[in-house]
Amino acid sequence: MKASTITNKSGWRIQIGTVLLLLLIWQGLSMYFSALLIPSPVETLFAVFHMIKSGELFGPLLLSGGRMLIGFFTGMGIAITCDVLAGYFSWFYEAFRPVVSLILGIPPIILVVLAMVWFGTGGMIPILVIAVLVFPTFFLNTANGWRAIDRQLLEMAAVYRCSKFIVLRQIILPSLAVPVITAISLAAGSTIRIGVMAELLGSDSGIGASLVLARININTDKVFAWTLVSIVLIFLIERFVIEPMKKSAFKWQKKAMENI
Repeated sequence: MKASTITNKSGWRIQIGTVLLLLLIWQGLSMYFSALLIPSPVETLFAVFHMIKSGELFGPLLLSGGRMLIGFFTGMGIAITCDVLAGYFSWFYEAFRPVVSLILGIPPIILVVLAMVWFGTGGMIPILVIAVLVFPTFFLNTANGWRAIDRQLLEMAAVYRCSKFIVLRQIILPSLAVPVITAISLAAGSTIRIGVMAELLGSDSGIGASLVLARININTDKVFAWTLVSIVLIFLIERFVIEPMKKSAFKWQKKAMENI
């Protein structure tokens, strides 16, 4: 317990120390190489501030964010729907396993290229690619959650003639909460990375397209600025959205188990 407490207290300091070390390495490389190759952290921050001041940041950020959310929730919705069916019909789960393995085996960049060949370029490419690639993460995690539900609890609920609503609220949903939140955690960062890559190759707008434009114009500071924005976005989502959801899911699951 003491070691755990010390680890929790020093966790932030260790993480901040790592970030400072990376910044020092970045600064050192920027002093050795030309700014056209590696702009310094200060130059990158100035590029971000310039993008904010000129309004260049918010348009692509909102557009890409909307596409990522649509693709994310589309893939999540399809996967959870399939998981509900897989929970009731074991053959459905087995039938979908080869499909999941196939999707997991396709490199994202190949899927982007195939989508461009089939559908051309445009805003639908990142949405489609994100939806397809987050599907296996949600399907596998939620399906394993379904299969891990304690059957004895379900049988006990049937013996005591508990209503379907009580079974859903006290047994099924708490059991699925942690796997679903885990899937969200795994898929969130991938959504941003895949979305930017899909826009970079297959769209003429959004963060990816802005990266292409910055590269063509040899604005390396803007390339680094957009990269920094993406990293900060992933960090903020993980820290202020996913971690609170994880804590709430664990508390809900624990409370539900205590009430049974």
